[in-house]
Amino acid sequence: MAEISIKRPHHSSQADAKKMAEKIAAKLEKDYQLKSSWVGDVLNFTRSGVNGTLGVTAKELRIDIKLGFLMAAFKGPIGDAIEKNLDSLIKSPAAESNAAKKPATRAKK
Repeated sequence: MAEISIKRPHHSSQADAKKMAEKIAAKLEKDYQLKSSWVGDVLNFTRSGVNGTLGVTAKELRIDIKLGFLMAAFKGPIGDAIEKNLDSLIKSPAAESNAAKKPATRAKK
């Protein structure tokens, strides 16, 4: 099983960050047919071969995804697409400058 973990700081209110998460969820549903639901400040999403969470805190968005055997082959493109979408949604100059200095933060498991 392949895993993807991505986190990004944000400089918005938690309510605005949750709105960003909703946009991400809509994109994931459109592109990958992922169904999602909120439990507190965590958006859970799933489909056959994929499940994960998008956590929203006052300072950070964190996505953790587990890919099943067949989807593991697409780990790179899926991770790259999610990073690109996160970066385009988080538009503060500080976040953009941090993203330019340091590539995506991915936890390897």
